[in-house]
Amino acid sequence: MIHRVSSPSRPEFRPGAQCARAVLFALVLGPWAFACTPVGMPSAEPEPVVTTIPSVEEGTLPPSSEEEARRILQEARDYLESGQPEQAVGRASVVIDRYPQSSGSGEALEILARASLAVEDFPAAANASERYLGLFGSTDQGYPEAALLAGEALAADGQPLIGLQALLSIPQGAPPEVQAQAIGLLRTLVPQITFSGLQELNLDSSMAPVFRGLLATELAVSLYLRGDKDEAVVWAERALEFGVQGEAAGFARGILDDNPEEVMGQPLVLGAILPQSGVSPGLMEYGEWVLEGIQIAVEEFQSELRRPIRLEVLDHEGLPSAARESVLRLEELGAVGSIAPFREDLLEEVASARSGSLPLVSPFASISDGAGTGVFSLSGPSPVSAEFVADYSWDLGLERIAILRPGDGGATSEAAAFSSAFEARGGSIVADIVYRSGATSFQGEFDRVGSLLPDGLFLPLTPRDIQLLAPQFTYYGLDTLGIQLLGTSGWTEDEVVQDVDSRHTDGVIASTTRLSQEETEAYRAFRLRYEDRFQRSLRSQIPAYGYDAAVVLLQALRSNPRNDREFLQAVEMIDDFPGATGHLTVDGGAIHRIPQLVRIQNHELIYISTHLH
Repeated sequence: MIHRVSSPSRPEFRPGAQCARAVLFALVLGPWAFACTPVGMPSAEPEPVVTTIPSVEEGTLPPSSEEEARRILQEARDYLESGQPEQAVGRASVVIDRYPQSSGSGEALEILARASLAVEDFPAAANASERYLGLFGSTDQGYPEAALLAGEALAADGQPLIGLQALLSIPQGAPPEVQAQAIGLLRTLVPQITFSGLQELNLDSSMAPVFRGLLATELAVSLYLRGDKDEAVVWAERALEFGVQGEAAGFARGILDDNPEEVMGQPLVLGAILPQSGVSPGLMEYGEWVLEGIQIAVEEFQSELRRPIRLEVLDHEGLPSAARESVLRLEELGAVGSIAPFREDLLEEVASARSGSLPLVSPFASISDGAGTGVFSLSGPSPVSAEFVADYSWDLGLERIAILRPGDGGATSEAAAFSSAFEARGGSIVADIVYRSGATSFQGEFDRVGSLLPDGLFLPLTPRDIQLLAPQFTYYGLDTLGIQLLGTSGWTEDEVVQDVDSRHTDGVIASTTRLSQEETEAYRAFRLRYEDRFQRSLRSQIPAYGYDAAVVLLQALRSNPRNDREFLQAVEMIDDFPGATGHLTVDGGAIHRIPQLVRIQNHELIYISTHLH
C-alpha cells in the first residue's frame, strides 16, 4: 500500500482517463458542492466536525500576514463555490506561494486541486492533490478525502495506476460516502490497468475488503482471458470471500462455472474489408499479409480487453458495390470499427456508405477531403514529413526553393507545411507552381523552374505523378542545373524506387514513414509474435501495417467506451503509441508517425537519419 508518490513516472497513454472525467466532474467541488445555505434559513443539520488541515510549511507568520492569507483564502473559496474555478486557481496559488506557513495554506492546496480539475488542467490538479495528500498521515481524519481527491486528479491526468494506488490507501474506517465515491472510481480505473500492473498491487489486510474484492475479481478475469483458468479460479474464489457483489460477483461465478459469456459478455466485432477475390494476385497477397497482422493484434489485445473479440473479414472483390455492402453488413453486426480497403476509391465508397460514424482505418489509402468523420489512414499526405524535409533542406545550405505540385488537398497541405517551416528557418520560397490534376506534360512548369534557377525543387507528389514527371525533369535538362529534388512519401513507394529509371530518381531527398533497416523494439516484438503464431519467418513489412491499423482501434477499446462518440474520442487521444511501423499519434483526425529522411540511390532508400524528433 502506498500513501503518495512524490514524482510518479507517467505510464503510457490510457484513454480511460477520458471516460473517468464524467465521474470526476461531479466530485470536483467536493465539500463545497452543497455548502451554501439560503440567507435567513436556519440549517437543519448540526455543525460538521472541522478537520484540521496542516500548513504547507511549518512556521508562523506575523498577524498581518496571517490575516491577509485568510482574506485571500476566503476569496478562493468564494470563487470555487460560485463556479469561477479560473479565479480560484489564481487566489489559491497566491496563498500557497506567498504564505505557505499560514494556517489556511493546506486548504488552499485542496482548492487548487479541485479548481484545476474543473478547468481541466490535469497535471496541475495531480500535482496539487498529491501535495495535499502528503500533508496527512494515514490515520488522520482528513486522509480519506485527500486520497479520494488524489485518485480523481491522477486518473484525469492519465495516470490510472498511481490514481488507483491512492484510492486503495483509503482505510477501512473511512466515511461511507468517501468509500462509495472511491468504489465508483475504482470500477472505472481497474479495467484500465495492465495485468502486470495488477500483479504489482498488494492486497494486504489493511485494505478495505470491498477494494480487495474488486482487485481480486479483475485479476481473475485477466487470468481467465489469458487462458490461465486454474489461477483464475483461485482469485475468483478469493473475490467471493472478500464479499464482492453485483457485476463483480457475476464475473467471479462465471469463472468458477467456466462460462465465458457470463465473464466477458457478447463479443466485440472488429471488421476487416480486404481483397480476397476479383483482384490481382499481388493485391490478394497484400490482403493476406494485412490479415495476418490484424490477427496478431487481436490475439495480443484479447488478454487485455474485458470482452472477447470476433474478427469479421469481408471481401470487397475490388468492386465499389461489394465494398459498400461490406460496411453496411458490419454496421448490422454492431462492429466497433473496421480495417478499411487499401485503394483510395474503395475507401471513399466505404466511408460514404456508412449510416453512422463507424471508425475506419486503412493501412495504405490516402484520405480525401470528403471522407467524413472517423476515417483514418497510416499512409497519405503528412505535413509533419514536409516540415522535416524543409528543416533538412535548410541544413544542407539550400536557401531558395520552388514548389511544383497538383492542386489537391494532400499536396496543398504538405506544400503549406514545407513553406512555413522553410521560411521560419530563413529560407525563401521563390514560386509555388500548381499544375492541373491529370496533366501529362510539364514543359511549361519546368521552363518556369529553369528560369528561376532555385537551389531546390520540392515535389509533394503521388507515385503516379512522379512516374510521369520525373523523366521529364531529365528530358528538359533541369538535371544539369544543380537543382536538388525534394519530396515526401510518394517518392519512397516501390513503384517509384524500383520501377522508375534511377537516372530520374538518384539523389532525391524525401521523407518516409516506411520501416528502416534498424529494427525497433516494437517491431521486433511484433516479428517474434508473428513467427511464433505462423511458424515461419516474417518476409514482408506489410503485416506490420495490418497490425498497426488494428491496434489503433483496439487501443481505444481499452477505455471501455460506451458509444461511438466516446470511442472516437479515445482514438483521437492516442499519443506516441509504439506501433510496429513507428510511434503512432492521432491528431486532427489523422494518424501521424515520426518520419525519417532518405536519399534515393540506385533503386534503394539510403536512410539519412532514423531518429529525428
